[in-house]
Amino acid sequence: MNYEEGNKNFPIWILSDMEPSYLEENLKGPFDYRHPARHIVCTSVFNVIQHHIYKSIQKRLDEDSFCYFTTIPEKVEKPKINDVIWENGIQEDIAALKKEMDTYRPAIILSFGAFTYELLRRTREDNTARSYGSWTPSELGGEFKACVNEFDINTVNFFPLMDRSIVGWRFLESHEQFVGKKNADYFQYTGREIARMLVTYQDELDVWMG
Repeated sequence: MNYEEGNKNFPIWILSDMEPSYLEENLKGPFDYRHPARHIVCTSVFNVIQHHIYKSIQKRLDEDSFCYFTTIPEKVEKPKINDVIWENGIQEDIAALKKEMDTYRPAIILSFGAFTYELLRRTREDNTARSYGSWTPSELGGEFKACVNEFDINTVNFFPLMDRSIVGWRFLESHEQFVGKKNADYFQYTGREIARMLVTYQDELDVWMG
């Protein structure tokens, strides 16, 4: 499996967690279109983004140009859920990702899952390291809201999103906790907010089809 695919020069990057090793040889990339998790977790957000953008400015994102990354390769063991200190192999991958970010400067990185978001945070030395298991849906939602409100077109912006836990048996609670409202819809909320931000910066971001 390729651990990255797409156009690194494109302003939007997508980061995901690792796939189990038994799938590695059968998948083309980190977001293989045949994998159901892609459509449950990602397509559900992307469709809302595209809908609101088209409704507002009659444009569509060029999704084929998105750059997709798996956070760490399969050969490196993923930390335990409560580990704050991560092994050297992961530190090397964090440093490599930081170098890529500094080189290509994507404006938007959508990260799916608490582990992926914590890994991204660790590319910035001013962030205090946490175990990824300590991130609650409420906290991730708060981070997402802050990222939208504080978006800076001139820097690399991280947007934490939910992974497959959003469709777990407590999925309704996850929707409400992430958004911070009763009977909330996480997919509609995140898609709408990202779309609003992209529309605001439509002239500065070269992300459109055509």
